[in-house]
Amino acid sequence: MRLFRVAVGSVVAAAIAATACVTEQRDIAAVVDAGPPVSFVDQDASRDAALDAESVAMCPVTTCTFPSATCPSSRFPCDVDLRNDNENCGGCGIRCGGDNINNSKWTCIEGQCVFSCAHGYGNCDDNPTNGCETVLSRDTSNCGSCGRECGENEDCQFGGCIDVCKAQALPDRCPGGCTNLKTDDENCGTCGTVCDKRPGSLPNTYLGCVDGKCDEPKCNPFWGDCNRDREDGCEASLTTNDNCARCGVACTDGNTCGVDKNQILRCICDVGETLCDTLVFNECVRLDDDPLNCGRCGYVCPGSGRPHFVPTCAMGVCDGKCENGYADCDGISETGCETDTRVDNRNCGSCGNACAPNQVCSAGECLVAPCDSEGPLAK
Repeated sequence: MRLFRVAVGSVVAAAIAATACVTEQRDIAAVVDAGPPVSFVDQDASRDAALDAESVAMCPVTTCTFPSATCPSSRFPCDVDLRNDNENCGGCGIRCGGDNINNSKWTCIEGQCVFSCAHGYGNCDDNPTNGCETVLSRDTSNCGSCGRECGENEDCQFGGCIDVCKAQALPDRCPGGCTNLKTDDENCGTCGTVCDKRPGSLPNTYLGCVDGKCDEPKCNPFWGDCNRDREDGCEASLTTNDNCARCGVACTDGNTCGVDKNQILRCICDVGETLCDTLVFNECVRLDDDPLNCGRCGYVCPGSGRPHFVPTCAMGVCDGKCENGYADCDGISETGCETDTRVDNRNCGSCGNACAPNQVCSAGECLVAPCDSEGPLAK
């Protein structure tokens, strides 16, 4: 009987305990649902994982990945880009050959040697051995592009087919070119009829072709009858800012009446520009920031022939800068910007920033990658 009581007591006690556990679990569930999930993970676990990632051993990269390569011509590890190196196009030693004749050239583009022509020239006979034989800027059969023909009364100028006579407001054509038979002293009324030009009796006049007839008074070149008074002849100079090329054409503030590079008299030069008389033609330049006319007309800033050096002009004073990716690490001005800091592992990114021996310098950075059991890994 005792054993039974004990058994019964144990069962009752177990039942009571089970009931208590269920009640306790419900209470815990209610608390959990009321707030954020309970974390049973150590708070420092994520911090330890980050520390483990940061403590991964890193080794210098000494091998190349395409398109970078180390070729016999290399000065530094992986300094050749096989996509655009004319001496190593697509692979070491593959040279983009062919003679660069008649404004042609062979260029490595995306690892392939491509034949191309300089701007304004074309290979219209599809024969690269004679280069780019066609001048597209003035060939009436290939104007602007191969096979584009100009019309009967059109000329090819600057790669475009234009009616030159209409463009110059000259309505007539003679064997010598476009003209106006009403005013042309060499073709007066009809082509080939030449007037005997003689000095006129009025100031700045001579006798020439007017309305297709010779021996009529007219103005000397660059002079005009702007007041419409025949008694004083051609009184106005047409080279002034008040009357530029024609009567009544006034140049705005900042402009100057002058002859442009096409030998046309017109209003030229904007505010801040100066009309300079160069060896070839008059042109408008900015003396404040033009390295070819810095501070005064014709003064060229020095250094234009130095490697990777760009002369500059600011406030009329010459200076200069290196092309992007290059630096003057030897401090000698005559050698220009001789160092390619993008691949030079002795001057990687900047002068004096040396990588480890045989470590790859790419885009101005000494490359590193996680180490493996064998040694450094390629990035």
